[in-house]
Amino acid sequence: MGFTHTDIALERPVPRLFGEEDRSPGAALPAAVQVLRGRHAIAARRDLLRELCRRTGQGGAMDDLDVWLDTPTSRVKIPYLVLVGPRNPMNRDEIRAVDLDGAVLIFEYRFAGRASGVLATEDMSGERTVIAPAAVRAEIAEIAGRTLLEQGATVALISLQGHSQAGPGHTTNAAVACRIATRKRNLPRYLPLAPTFEATLATLGAHTRRNLRCYRRRLERDFSVEFVPEVKMDLEEFLAMNRASINVLPESIAVWRFQALSRIAAPVFCGLRCTDGRWLSLLAGRRHPGALDIDWQMNLAGLPRYSLCTAMRSFLLEYEIARGTRKLVFEGGTPHSIRHSFACVEASDVIVERRSPKAWLLRQFSQWIFPETNFLRNTWRDKSLQWIDS
Repeated sequence: MGFTHTDIALERPVPRLFGEEDRSPGAALPAAVQVLRGRHAIAARRDLLRELCRRTGQGGAMDDLDVWLDTPTSRVKIPYLVLVGPRNPMNRDEIRAVDLDGAVLIFEYRFAGRASGVLATEDMSGERTVIAPAAVRAEIAEIAGRTLLEQGATVALISLQGHSQAGPGHTTNAAVACRIATRKRNLPRYLPLAPTFEATLATLGAHTRRNLRCYRRRLERDFSVEFVPEVKMDLEEFLAMNRASINVLPESIAVWRFQALSRIAAPVFCGLRCTDGRWLSLLAGRRHPGALDIDWQMNLAGLPRYSLCTAMRSFLLEYEIARGTRKLVFEGGTPHSIRHSFACVEASDVIVERRSPKAWLLRQFSQWIFPETNFLRNTWRDKSLQWIDS
């Protein structure tokens, strides 16, 4: 891309992409944009982003910003933060949340170690991608996408919470010829928890309900097991558990997971332990008011008839319901049958693509460039997308 290697990659007025009649009532036309490049530059704005989240009703979305920027998948990409605000020029030293209309966090893929100009969200729900009032999120996403293309990007896929009410903006003075598409999704996101364990089980399918009870009873019958809400162990013990688990992680990723627990604002690290001290299952996540986000679960190998994954979730459900948790979020989803009882949330995708031979070639060959499950690949090639030239 055309960015420099400084922290402030770009700082300039935003072109008038939208007429006042196209905007939501009361929304201020953005007058300036600032693009920051790299983990250190973006992490330095953590307090600004947390305050912006509070103002837009997205509290908690950026509480663990440092961790999101340093995940193994994010680490191999280049992060960008696009700040869109009403001030012109935007003062980089004194900017406050009240000065902003919104912010977009997006990541650039590297191909063979080189910046590719292909950018996409790291979060399909959009909760940690577009921070802005609901009425203007789609517009902020489009402004960010166009700005990135003007600086050399080939395509930018930006996901956001909620459904955009309007289609892509129309402009006759775009600096770069591009085409834009939007897509709405209903995303199965979380398990609602009732006030009691039994009432929650009653909301699940018969098969799931039976398994949650059956595998827990079997485990309790054959092992002296206890649920430990706050696990205490050192790195070596954690790595030993990883090596003995069903799906062994590369050691570097296991180390990152363990060390990330100390960096999360409100971490959860719980497990199932036999009285002889042997760990059968570990689970980690993050707590928010009234909700628990589950990041991963690790289960001991060699005990298939006990379905440790299911038994652990039975214990967890009972514990979390008792402490007042009302939502159980599974980051990245889950193949477990419990997913059939998830509540859906509204999400949208805004994809901005440069009209160029390079973009056309990348889209045509994306099925060979990206893994089969890659979100950008599958969105980019979605035949239901309605593109608008701009």
